[in-house]
Amino acid sequence: MSKSENSKQLTQTGPISGEAKQAASLVIARFRRALDTTLGVPEWQNCIQSTMDTLDLPGQRQGISFVQAVLSLPLESKRDVVSHIFDIRPPRLKRSSALSLTRAWGFSNRPGVGAELTLTQWQDFRRALELRLASRYRSYKNAQTILYQNYEHISIQAAKEICRSINRREDCEQEGALGPLQAIDRIEPNKPFASYAFQWTKRRIRNYLMKNSIPVSAPVNLISKISRSEKAESRPNLDPKNLALALNCIQQPHIEFSSDRSSTTAIELESEILSPIAAAAKADLFEILEKALAQLSPKQREVIALRFGVLNQEVVDTLQGIARVTGISRQQVTRREKRALARLEGLFSPFVNELA
Repeated sequence: MSKSENSKQLTQTGPISGEAKQAASLVIARFRRALDTTLGVPEWQNCIQSTMDTLDLPGQRQGISFVQAVLSLPLESKRDVVSHIFDIRPPRLKRSSALSLTRAWGFSNRPGVGAELTLTQWQDFRRALELRLASRYRSYKNAQTILYQNYEHISIQAAKEICRSINRREDCEQEGALGPLQAIDRIEPNKPFASYAFQWTKRRIRNYLMKNSIPVSAPVNLISKISRSEKAESRPNLDPKNLALALNCIQQPHIEFSSDRSSTTAIELESEILSPIAAAAKADLFEILEKALAQLSPKQREVIALRFGVLNQEVVDTLQGIARVTGISRQQVTRREKRALARLEGLFSPFVNELA
């Protein structure tokens, strides 16, 4: 098939043939490999790291190295990083790196024989890379659109399979619609794609349902871990999920017994009052939690507040995000969180039944 016929077939709408799917997957895979090669240039690693910080993209974090973090970025984000690198004029390339880029981006001509590109050679090469990046990006977006139109039904199918509530199904479909896009970025020619995209979509929907199944903001990985452990053990445990639920009480107004039932606060709280005993128990729990948090160090209390969204703090979803807010490393955030949770677990142990 010629390039013109290939391009024409990719711009068609509606169901596409297997040959057209193969052509679209080749376009995306080729673009992904070119971006990965560019982001793997040894001379540019410091520049790439600073660019990711500038663009506020997730970098190295617990269990994920910097290289893995870069490779796991969506193609849109990878393209933004590469484009930014070209704009800020990164360090000049060694000949071996220039040859790798030449092959990855499909240039027929090769750099000169010197060990390092001269300034003139680099400027010419950079302009050629920028043009090739723009051209490949347009082809990628076209192929992405065609594939998504062919597989967008996956989100509807996954939502029906996972979500039993009709009222929440539309929200699940919207959340799951990002699943095929994530799978398309990772598509490989000659490999089954529909089942792969279906797994990505189901994962997004499950995470969405988990995050909205408890009345407190908490990391999805903790919720998932606790959900699995609860299936194996029926006895109440003081785990991160229960601890998060308990910490959420700090954000709730505790009940004050007052004879003035006409006040606005009393009217707002009246619907929440189940009984005087329940109100007193809630007030006692509030005091217990407040005293427990006061026994943490200010730094530990700051991390817990951001991690679980308590003490009038907005929740920050990732450890890397907390690190940026607090100005410390991700590893320090992890250590402070573990120490704080261990400390709180010891303080809350006598009150497991109230916290569960």
